[in-house]
Amino acid sequence: ARSVEALHPITLSAHPSELHLLIGAINDLMSRLGGALSLQRLFLADAAHELRTPITALRLQLQLLERTGDDVQRQAAMDHLRAGIERAQHLVEQLLQLSRLAPETPALHREPVDLAELVRAAVSRFSARADQRKIDLGAVTDGNPVTEADAQQLTILLNNLVDNALRHTPAGGRIDVAACTDQGHPCLRVTDSGPGIPPAERQRVFDRFYRSNNHGEGGGAPHGSGLGLAIVRAVAERHGAHISLEDAPGGSGLRVSVQFAAG
Repeated sequence: ARSVEALHPITLSAHPSELHLLIGAINDLMSRLGGALSLQRLFLADAAHELRTPITALRLQLQLLERTGDDVQRQAAMDHLRAGIERAQHLVEQLLQLSRLAPETPALHREPVDLAELVRAAVSRFSARADQRKIDLGAVTDGNPVTEADAQQLTILLNNLVDNALRHTPAGGRIDVAACTDQGHPCLRVTDSGPGIPPAERQRVFDRFYRSNNHGEGGGAPHGSGLGLAIVRAVAERHGAHISLEDAPGGSGLRVSVQFAAG
C-alpha cells in the first residue's frame, strides 16, 4: 500500500512480535536507501551548481572574443577561452570518475600491480605539464612494491594526486611521486612544495567540492574542482587502503600517502 517514495520506518508495535526481526531488517534497508538517495540528490545539486560557474565563464569569454578589436586582444581572449574549456572538461571528467566509483558499481578487477611502474608511468604522463610550469617532477622508487588491485583505478588515484600537486605547487617547486614499502605495506606517496593543508582542514578536503583556502596559490588553475581528493578517497576505500595527509619533510608542502594491505 506504500508509495515508492515512502521510506519512513514501519512501526513495530502494529505487528506481531514474530515479524519484528524481519521488519527491523526492512527498516534498516529503507534507512540506508534513504541516505543513499539523499546523498545522490545533494551530489547532483552540487554538480549542477559547480557546472554553472564554468559554463557562465565560457559564455562571457566568448562574448569578449567577439568584441576584440585587434590580434593581441583576440589571442588573449582565445587563451582565456581555451583555459576555461579545459577547466570545464576536467570537472566533467572528474564527475564521471566519481560516478564510476560508487559502491554499486561492478567489483574490482584485481591483479598484481607494480607500484613502481605505476609511478614511473604517471611521471611520464605529467612531465610536459611540469616542465611548462618549471616544476621539478620526479619518480622515487624503492624496490618493486606490488599490491593486488585494480590497475585502472590506481592509475586514476595517482593521476588525481599528481594533478592536485601540480595545481598547487608554485613555479620552481618540486614534486616527488614515490612507490615504497612502509612497515611491510605497499605504499604510494606524493610530496609537493606547495602551501600545504592546515591540520584542521585535512579531513574536510576529502569532501566533494570542498576547496581549502590554503590551496590554490601556485597552480596554473587557481581553483580546482574540489573533487580530486574525493576521488582518491573513493578508490582507496574500494581497495581497503589507508590515506594520510601530513606536512612534507622540512615543514613546507604536503605529503599524501596511500598505504595498502600487506601482501
